[in-house]
Order: sequence, then structure tokens, then C-alpha cells
Amino acid sequence: MHEHPTTPSRIERLIHSPAVRSTYASLLAHVLILIGLALLLIPSLEKPRPRPLVIAMADAESIDMVAGAAAGGDVGTEEIVVPLTTEPVPPVDDATAVDPPIVPVTDPVAIVPDAPEADQRPRTEPIHAIAASLAPQPRPGSVATGRSPFEGRRGPTRGKGLLERGGSAASEDAVERGLAWLARHQAIDGSWRFDLSGCRCDGGCRDPGTVASTTASTGIALLPFLGAGHTHVDGAYRETVTRGIYYLMSRMQPTPRGGDLGEGTMYGHGVATLALAEAFGMTHDQALTKYVRDAVRFIETSQDLHGGGWRYLPGQPGDTTVTAWQLAAVKSAGIAGIAIPSPTIDGVVRFLDRVQVRGGEAYGYQAPQPRPCTSAIGLLCRLYTAWPNEATIDRGLAALAKGGPDPDAIYLNFYLSQALLQRDHPLWQRWNARNRDQLVARQAARGHETGSWFLTDQDTAPGGRLAHTALAVLTLEVYYRLLPIYSPDAVAGGW
Repeated sequence: MHEHPTTPSRIERLIHSPAVRSTYASLLAHVLILIGLALLLIPSLEKPRPRPLVIAMADAESIDMVAGAAAGGDVGTEEIVVPLTTEPVPPVDDATAVDPPIVPVTDPVAIVPDAPEADQRPRTEPIHAIAASLAPQPRPGSVATGRSPFEGRRGPTRGKGLLERGGSAASEDAVERGLAWLARHQAIDGSWRFDLSGCRCDGGCRDPGTVASTTASTGIALLPFLGAGHTHVDGAYRETVTRGIYYLMSRMQPTPRGGDLGEGTMYGHGVATLALAEAFGMTHDQALTKYVRDAVRFIETSQDLHGGGWRYLPGQPGDTTVTAWQLAAVKSAGIAGIAIPSPTIDGVVRFLDRVQVRGGEAYGYQAPQPRPCTSAIGLLCRLYTAWPNEATIDRGLAALAKGGPDPDAIYLNFYLSQALLQRDHPLWQRWNARNRDQLVARQAARGHETGSWFLTDQDTAPGGRLAHTALAVLTLEVYYRLLPIYSPDAVAGGW
């Protein structure tokens, strides 16, 4: 039987079609190409190099605070931004903290604390990272180049100023004990509190203060460390100062007026701004530039445009004490390189004219009703504004100093010591010897209060033991602080 060949199905015809075979070949070629490209994109199995973390503080200009690249130059950087909020920085573990040493001074010509770090604590990586990011770049006029106007605060120059201007080995011992007390009473978030809360004191010291502003208390506690040459860059209290400065930076509130550090009071803003301005002037750390500039702008825009002074709230008619802190802050910032508009200083002159009596020999608080403390403040402010009536200033200083220092009037003596030294007044040597020895003799020497002061001064009673200790140490540092706002050359140079 003859068999006919089987008729191919549609599928078989499709498979054997030349067009389909061409499509298969093209598809296979594309698949092979894609596989080759994928193999080229597979990352190397070599373990990637770790990228360093850089902690920066967020602000309007996103300040770049790079901690430093690792060797090799091509390592990537991962940035963690810490927003500036009103919340305190995370606390550090204080369990193993080491009390800062008391450094006795036997040779006042060589005074460089060489003690261990005052507060070496675990779990402080963020603080150490910030300290690294705050490291300044050398530039003319900075500490790194050895031509800083603040170099009188360190080493042999510090001792020379101490001897030439009326200090003593005993006064320097008192300074070191005071700094040790202040370091022990720093709160775990980097701040200081007038009520002595948040630190290791735990009720061990009497006479706490009542002022609520933590920026005021932190600023006034930082000033003695800066006055003795300790910054966030170097010094035996480097970490103490770093944590305090970081706390102030974290508390700045951006406003249309500038950066507000006051926590409700211009007094606190002025003190905190002065501390940041000093730190900037001593190190020329560019990470501080914006904070100082913004804080100064807040001072400028908060001035009473009519009377020329400052009080507790922006724009209020001024008083002498709050005005003095704003003037000191802008003077220090100006010498450190921050531009200060002349109308701000013109306003201060206008305010002093309004509260003066006897042609400028004495000054009142908000009106021409003189008091010893406000007179000393007013006379020092006249020096800062380069007032030409030097004979009037000298008569006013003589009236305040002729009876000798009141051992309890720490605020008055703080200002009067600066003004007398600025003028190299004929009464300076005698007045200073008594004031210096009284302060040394009245420093606490027992228990947890060792190294501190508390005096019956009504002008500063709300600041308590913390404020009195800071002011006493600053007064005993007047011989060598050489902060430009306190130096005779700066006074003569005006603005």
C-alpha cells in the first residue's frame, strides 16, 4: 500500500521558517550581550574600605566641619547632621569621671597646666568628633601662628603679666582651685547651671543660684577657662571647654533678628556671646564664625534705638549692667574680625550720657542716680568706647577705689579691677593688693566647696556660688588675660 508523506503542521512550518530562525539568532545574541554587561557591573568582592563619619551641626549655611580625611585621599565621607534644637545634648556616662586636678603653682613664671584631661568619660564619641571638627586652620593672628593677641594667657607670658601687674603665686593657686571646682560642677550635658543641678555636686555645695538661663550660667563658667588659656583646641580642660561651647551652639535659636542665645534674657545672650567671641578670638576657628556673627547681629537688632542700651528683652530701655555685657561681647567679636556697625557703639555712648552724673564721673542703673557698682561699669564702658575725657574717668575711679575694696562686693570689684588696670591708675597697686589677698583668703577650702566662693553681694546673689566663683577667678586672672577688650592698647584704639 502506497503511503503518502505526512503533511507538516503549522507549528512545524513556523519552526522551520527562515524568518523565525533569524529572530532566534538575534534574541540569543542580545541575551549574550546583556549577560556580558551584567558581569562587568558586578562589584568587586574586595571588602570596601570604611568611610569616616563626620558630625556637623546643621544651620542655615550648613557649616562644613570635616573631621579630617583618612590617609589615601579617596575615602568617601558620610555626614551625620545634628540639628540645632533646644533639647540638651545626650548625657555622657559620668560614673568613671576623674576630678580635675588642683595644680599648685610654685613658679609663677612658668604656668602651663600639664594635668590629665579634667573629665575623661566613656561614651563621648559625639563630643570627641565635634572637637575634631572644631579644630582651627592656622592663619595670621591665630594661636597656631604664635602671633595671637591672646598669647598672654599661656606659659611664660602669662607669668610675666602676673608678676608685672600685681598677681602672686597664691592668687594663681586660687585660680587653679577655682577652675577645678568649676570643672567638677559642669552638668553632664555640657552646661553649667546656677542652681548646680545636673552635675556631681548632688547637694554638696551650699548657696545655689536661682537664675534660670543656662546660657548665662554656661557662658560665665566658660570665661575663666578661656581667661587661663584653655580652649576647645588645647589645654588641660580642653574637653570641658569643648562640651560647654557645643552646648551654647546647640542652644542658639535662629530668628529674623539673628541668633538668640538668651533663653529669655539679654543678660544671658551677652554673656554667652562673649564666651563664643573669646573662643573664636583665641583660636580663629572658622566653625564658630557664623555663631558669633549671628549672636552679634541679635545684639545689634535688639538695641533700644532711642536710648541706646539693652535690658532683658529686645528693644527695652536699657540698664547699665546688661548693656555692659553686650558691649563687651561686640568689642571682643569686633577685635576677632566680626564687623560691628558704628551706630551700635554710638547708641552705647548715648546711653552712657543719659545715665551719667558729675560730667561722667559716676553712673546710674537706668537713670542718673549713681551707685558704686554701676559707676564702675559705666567707667569701664567709657574706656571701651574710647571716651576722650580721661581726667574725668580717673577722678571717678579714684572716688571708687580710695576706700579700698569691699571684700563682699565681687561684681563691683570685678569691673573696678579692670578699669583701674586699664588706666594704670595711681591707686591700682594698693587697691589690687588688698583685693587679691582678700579673695584668696575667702576661697572655700573644705569639702565639696573647695575652690569656690560665695560672698554676700546683693548685686549677684541670684547667680549663687557658681556666679561668685566665676567672677572671683576672672578677677584674679585680670593680670594676664590680655583679652583685647581688657588690654590698654585695645582701650586706646577704640573701635
